[in-house]
Amino acid sequence: MADTETVLALCGGFSVEASDGTVGVVETPIFPPDGATPDFLVLRIGGRVRPRRPVVSTALVESIDARGRVVRVRGSREDILHLPEHLPLAV
Repeated sequence: MADTETVLALCGGFSVEASDGTVGVVETPIFPPDGATPDFLVLRIGGRVRPRRPVVSTALVESIDARGRVVRVRGSREDILHLPEHLPLAV
């Protein structure tokens, strides 16, 4: 089985579960300039029209089920929904 850092680097598309249920999916990990391990995960919550994209610190990750493609994080769904959001740059 791969280590946690390796799985975090490849966890795009994994479901994200908070203490009280499923929150959304990992849209993309965010890496530091010189690092191979992500510091943050951008989640996608909601539909296609106006999804939210909260940014979760990888320090909040409790466990990862690589086979089930699930990342479990500390906090409630409401906590995650109130995290700062990743907004795409305007072109």
